[in-house]
Amino acid sequence: MHIVHLSTRRDFYGGEVCLANLARGLAARGHRVSCLVQPGSALEAGLAGGPANVVPLAMVDWFDPGTVARVRRWLAVAGADADVLATHLPRDWFIAAVAGRDHGGAQVATRHQLAPVSWPVFKRPFLRRCRAVVGVSEAVSAVMRRSGLVPPERVVTIPNGVAAPTGAGAGERLRRLVGAPPTAPVVGMVGRLTPAKGAADLVAAAAAARHAVPDLHVVLIGGGEDGAFAAALRREAVLRGVGDRVHLTGYLPGAADLAAGFDVQVVPSVAEPFGLVTIEALAAGVPVIGTDAGGTPEIVRDGVEGFLVPAGDRAALANRLVCLLESAGLRREMGRRGRARHRERFTLARMLDATEALYRSCRREGARR
Repeated sequence: MHIVHLSTRRDFYGGEVCLANLARGLAARGHRVSCLVQPGSALEAGLAGGPANVVPLAMVDWFDPGTVARVRRWLAVAGADADVLATHLPRDWFIAAVAGRDHGGAQVATRHQLAPVSWPVFKRPFLRRCRAVVGVSEAVSAVMRRSGLVPPERVVTIPNGVAAPTGAGAGERLRRLVGAPPTAPVVGMVGRLTPAKGAADLVAAAAAARHAVPDLHVVLIGGGEDGAFAAALRREAVLRGVGDRVHLTGYLPGAADLAAGFDVQVVPSVAEPFGLVTIEALAAGVPVIGTDAGGTPEIVRDGVEGFLVPAGDRAALANRLVCLLESAGLRREMGRRGRARHRERFTLARMLDATEALYRSCRREGARR
């Protein structure tokens, strides 16, 4: 198949990681994969080196006529034989629907967000052109089915998948990076530093847990658009007496491999649509404490691969941190179960198999029309 991915995103978050994994994986399976991306974007850099064909194409936004015209011209020439046109952002649905009216193959939209679709009346005509809408979790798919924007039977759930992190020597490298003693217990999270990701809850819970685990260190890996929030986190840590134990690293390449050195990974988001970092932790054998909202309960089963706590419940989070940090045996057992859970449901190969089958089905449906 000739598969075209379209993304106007300039940065590189979970949806872009998924796109890159799909593009590389399907190209490695012998498909021709073209990725229309913003010139100079993090996604362009992330896809560099093949095997997918990266096409830098200036795309201002969905409402820009020039953007639509440029995509249409590319689809009419280089993409004339495309079987599938895949999008990963709501703002790209319009571009695909209009530019791909005559070329580009079957349209498939992947939804990576949990929030209801904004401007639904405006977006309904464009979603109706999609042969399928993929939700990265059942929680996301349920939102799309309830929206009425697309026939429910066209909504398909395909969980993200990842390769197991290498993690070799991760514990030593992680502690050396933040200046923690070699044997110090370390809990952490990976993700954007925004209020909705729950980093403040982790800082408060870790401070409360220090009565039982006095040598505890907390590592927050990830950048954020709001430098003021990071500064506020540092102040909060100082006020709670853990200023020297909370480490904000900023964005780090290879974060998944480094996070394999956590004793416990925390995913304290208010509601996570899916959570790549969650399955990366399972794959690395790291127990997870997540919130009982969004897509996280579809990944982590309470008391099996980790624990689930109510979003924002700092006391419950502190309690579960102490429970895990005081029992190396429990951490090992939950880590073992996490690896098994990853192998059973969240490997990269499983995601590629399901996506490949869906794309073939959409192509066949288009050929019959």
